[in-house]
Amino acid sequence: MNRLKLNINSFFTIGLALILLFVGNQSYAQQKTSIGVIRNTVLSFLKWHKSGAEEKPGESYFVPRYDGKDSVKTYFDTDSLEMYYNNFRKSGFVSEHYINELKDYFNFYGKFIGPKREPGEIIKIDGLDQDIILNTFEPEAVLDHLDKATITKSLVIYNKALVGVNFSKGVNMIFTLTKSDKKWLIDYIGADNTSQKSFFRQ
Repeated sequence: MNRLKLNINSFFTIGLALILLFVGNQSYAQQKTSIGVIRNTVLSFLKWHKSGAEEKPGESYFVPRYDGKDSVKTYFDTDSLEMYYNNFRKSGFVSEHYINELKDYFNFYGKFIGPKREPGEIIKIDGLDQDIILNTFEPEAVLDHLDKATITKSLVIYNKALVGVNFSKGVNMIFTLTKSDKKWLIDYIGADNTSQKSFFRQ
């Protein structure tokens, strides 16, 4: 009788181990597949950005508006910015959360539009003279090395992902994504300043 119990217990233990091994292998395979798709999403978006696809020729998105009565600063041209945001939506690479972050960016810099300019005068707004997407004055450090990009860190939990991407020595970035309708969309892009020698610390 004891021997029978021992055999049943052994069978149960072996069966449980096999199930856990199978589930673990399936989970690892799914995660590996997801990382490949995520990498492709990130790099495709950066190539889209490098081509200037978010800025259609002849359209001005960051035109300041004034109240017409005096030189009080007001806001950016709302309709033009909506066209700009829609270009991101149509790209199929970013989430609505990402677009809301862009809106917050322009709401912030809208406070620094400054006094009304004379016709033909160049308008310079601090904060908009850098690459808005990568938040750097030297976007080529990323965009010229897309073919060498490698995933250095990754964490995928259900429909959320956090990945670290290296583009060249010291040039590391963080991307967070959400899976929606079977498609990974970018929520956030930022510098990975884990290393003291990070390019973005300079």
